Amino acid sequence: MDRSRIWMDILYHPAVDDYVQGARTLFLDHTFIIRLFLAFFLTFCFIFYLNTFVLIPQLYLKQKYLIYAGIFLTGFILIFYTQPFENLIFKKFHTIELQRPDMDREMFRPPPPPDMDFEDHGRAATRGGGPTGDGTNGTAVDFVSLVLFVVVWAVALATRISEQWRLSEKRVILSEADKAQAELSFFKAQINPHFLFNTLNNIYSLAISNSEHTAPSILKLSKMMRYITEEATENFVPLEDEIICLENYVDLQRLRLNAKTKVDFNVKGSFVNKKIAPLILMTFVENAFKYGVSNRYENLIEINVDVTEKTILFFCKNTIFQTNVQNERKGIGIANTQKRLDFLYPNRYEFKINQQEKIFEVNLELQTEG
Repeated sequence: MDRSRIWMDILYHPAVDDYVQGARTLFLDHTFIIRLFLAFFLTFCFIFYLNTFVLIPQLYLKQKYLIYAGIFLTGFILIFYTQPFENLIFKKFHTIELQRPDMDREMFRPPPPPDMDFEDHGRAATRGGGPTGDGTNGTAVDFVSLVLFVVVWAVALATRISEQWRLSEKRVILSEADKAQAELSFFKAQINPHFLFNTLNNIYSLAISNSEHTAPSILKLSKMMRYITEEATENFVPLEDEIICLENYVDLQRLRLNAKTKVDFNVKGSFVNKKIAPLILMTFVENAFKYGVSNRYENLIEINVDVTEKTILFFCKNTIFQTNVQNERKGIGIANTQKRLDFLYPNRYEFKINQQEKIFEVNLELQTEG
């Protein structure tokens, strides 16, 4: 017999044709399952985003807990009775799997007897084994859908609550920063007018006596006021500008001193690319002139500023002549300066006050960033 004739008989055998048709049907069934799976997945994605962007903001975050819980229970009951995974995916997939072995045996099935056609023979070989014909017995609980519903709901709730908590924490931090900034501005408002008022009194005394130092003093005061009103409003200013302000203040104070008071003001180091909190040193210098000057006794006010690569070292020393100095030293000026240091130099400064009998010393070390 011709080989081509044999292959033609094989290819056009009814069993081969039935197997090919079954394989095509199987492929279409799997494509349909993929679509159902995609629809199943998109359904739970919809539940997730509905809960995240609608239910939680409009109900849970507005403390409408009963309505929110009612919607959750309603969805849970709906999933329980509809059983989307069980009905849409599992049963269909299970039916196809039951048909697969019979289709694999189709080509090896013996020919049908004369009194039975091929179609009846195929149905007899692929008949199901359960009461429903699909190999399943009764209705089972769809645990997959129920668990997935609870997980999706819980993840959405946890995600949105976590985001809300982060926003709340950020608002608290911003609020604390605004509060600290307001306190810092208040501290500046307390410090600035104080020494300006004293300086104006000194210039007034010079004007009364027709001193030749009146005009230069007014010019220095003008520079100080420009610095305070225009530059000292920032948290940090160039160190050179701060030193110039201190020098002008010391020069203005020298105008009212007599021969018994000596002022030793020294500055060392480079100011290039160095910054400092404005007027942070002014409190101590002002206090030195306020409590360390006497018209009767010899006294010395020593002020040293030493600038290194990474630090600014400040030292101020004076004799105490005021009887109420102890209470004043612990008053608003130094307390405000301490708070400013805490805010502007967290863990980057060392501040010490030493008082021995009639000597008062201030040591301040600031760590700079540039």
